[in-house]
Amino acid sequence: MHVVAYALAAVLYLAASFRYTLRFVRGRSGATANVPLLVYAGVACHVVGVGLYWASFGEPPLVGLGPSLASLALLIALGLAGAALHTAARSIGLILAPVAGFLLVLALAIGIEPMGSVLAFRGSWLMIHISTSFLGYAGWVVAAAAASMYLLQLRQLKHKQLGAIFEFFPPLETLDRLSEWALITGFAGLTLGIAVGWAWTIRFEGGFRWSDPKVVWAILAWSALLLAHWARFSGRRTLRQAALWNVGGFGVVSLAYVVAKIVIPRTGFFL
Repeated sequence: MHVVAYALAAVLYLAASFRYTLRFVRGRSGATANVPLLVYAGVACHVVGVGLYWASFGEPPLVGLGPSLASLALLIALGLAGAALHTAARSIGLILAPVAGFLLVLALAIGIEPMGSVLAFRGSWLMIHISTSFLGYAGWVVAAAAASMYLLQLRQLKHKQLGAIFEFFPPLETLDRLSEWALITGFAGLTLGIAVGWAWTIRFEGGFRWSDPKVVWAILAWSALLLAHWARFSGRRTLRQAALWNVGGFGVVSLAYVVAKIVIPRTGFFL
C-alpha cells in the first residue's frame, strides 16, 4: 500500500510541475494559490506513504537507495510547500516540483523497500544521522534552486530583457532571502548529521577509514557547503558571486555523487 501512496504523490508533484511550466511558458506572472495545492496534496500522500512503509517494515524509509531518495524528495517538497505559503516565493516550484517528482519516480523505479542487510550503525543514532543529513541536502537543493533563479533573473536585468523569467520568477530580494535561510538550514543539518556519524564511529569502532568513499564524499559535500556558506555570509563576495559559489558547489558535489555510484556501486551510502 505504501507504493500506491508514493505513486500518487509522484503524480501530484509532476502535475504541479506541469502547471508551473505551463504558466511560465504562457508568460503568466508568478504562481496562483491553486498551483501549490497540488504540492500540498502530494506532500499529504507522501507522508501517508512514509507511515505505511514504517508500519509495514518497522523502520522509517531511511536506508537503501529507493527509500532514501523518497525521503529526500519529501523534504524538498516540504521546503517547496513552506516557500509556497509566501506568495512572492511560490514560483520556485518551477524548479523544486520537478526535482521532487523526479526523485520520487526514480525511487519507485528502483524499489522503495528495506535494504535487507544488517547495519552496525542503527537505532536512534542512525535515524538522527540520516534525518539531519537529509535535511542538509534538501536545504542545499532549495538554496541552489533559489540561487539559480537569482542568477538567471539578474542576467535578464543586466541585458534589459524583461521577458518570461522576469515576469514569473520571484523578486531578487525574495530569492536571496530564501537561498540564505535554506543555506543556513542545509549547513546546520549536514554538520549535525556528519557530527553524529563521526561520534558514533569514534565511540563504537575507534575511528573510521579516510579512504572510505562515503567518508570522502561526505567531507567533499560539507566542505563545498561550507564554502557556499562563507561566500554568502563573509561579506567578501557580492550576492551574484555567492550565488555562483552556491550553484557551482552543488553541481560539483552532485556530479561526484553520480560518479561514485557508477564507478563504485557498493559505496555503502544511505543515498
